[in-house]
Amino acid sequence: MDKTSKNQIVDSDIARLLLKHRKARNWTVAELAQRSGVSQAMISKVERGASSPSATILGRLANAMNITLSKLFAELEQHQNSLVLFAHQQQHWTDEKSGITRWSLSPAGACPELIKVEIPALGQLTIPASASEHLSGQTLWVLSGSLDFRVNNQTHHLRAGDCFALTFASEYQMSNPDSEQGCAYVVAFSQKNP
Repeated sequence: MDKTSKNQIVDSDIARLLLKHRKARNWTVAELAQRSGVSQAMISKVERGASSPSATILGRLANAMNITLSKLFAELEQHQNSLVLFAHQQQHWTDEKSGITRWSLSPAGACPELIKVEIPALGQLTIPASASEHLSGQTLWVLSGSLDFRVNNQTHHLRAGDCFALTFASEYQMSNPDSEQGCAYVVAFSQKNP
């Protein structure tokens, strides 16, 4: 039985999108590797669909091309010019290594963009500062469970209903301290004007 849902973004989708964006910039694999800090071998594997990228690698590649993951994934939506993205149309991608699932909630081109992230029990995620350099800010709202958000050597212990605003580019770590249940949050963000 096929475990993927019709709205799940799979490795072949990611491979096609990354290759399209790299070629649109007339970059070689070596140029993308230099700009992203991801090895040429890994980029080649991802673009061929031979390797499932981690959230960190995918974030570095998208950031090097100055696009958000939401915009990258929005290209897979069927109704790109619509003001509405119905629940059954929303795309998601799961990092096979960490088990973290990322949902694109907003229609293509929305500003701010909304994503939902689900972190499994004891799961963790590190986002490099470079991933938020092209954003004007982010606001995160915890939907369920607990989330430890660490930025600038300070940890904020968040629970369902808590909201956190990040107004500057910085590396941050998010972890679910609960050993039994997952946590979910929604984050809204806008890109800086060029």
